[in-house]
Amino acid sequence: MQVLKDHCPYHFGRSAKLVLEASHSNCPDMNAVCMNEYYLFKGSFSFAPFTYCFQCCLPQSRNRNGEQPACHAEHVYRKGSQCPFSGFIFKAVYCMWKQEKFRNLLIQDVAGGATLSTLDEFTAWAVQEHEAEGKYNNCLEAFLWFCGELEKARPNAFI
Repeated sequence: MQVLKDHCPYHFGRSAKLVLEASHSNCPDMNAVCMNEYYLFKGSFSFAPFTYCFQCCLPQSRNRNGEQPACHAEHVYRKGSQCPFSGFIFKAVYCMWKQEKFRNLLIQDVAGGATLSTLDEFTAWAVQEHEAEGKYNNCLEAFLWFCGELEKARPNAFI
């Protein structure tokens, strides 16, 4: 996640490119995203306390289980504080889903053939968690899968 900090989640999710957010003021990838639809997607997530960061979707240490990534461990939750990765995973996964090539691979490799053609279907799937199987919510699983596939294609992508 440290490599993705301060990068554009829209470029990452739409084209698997790392582009610094500060390097462009009028992002064409962001302008291509229907923000009303994105906010419906993001608004559907509701996490139990100490399970996931509600700002970025990274896991937290449930009952001090050590699950929280090191890059997020330093973040202290205070009123008005912003997670350094706020919105990145949600935006990147939403953008992946909007790209037919990524959506088809996502359905095949992660979603087990589930129908994810509408926002409602995608959202209902994304919020599901399979903790008993040792898995995170499907949104985070999709993000991890995407990063893994990118790293296979470009081994130095996150270095």
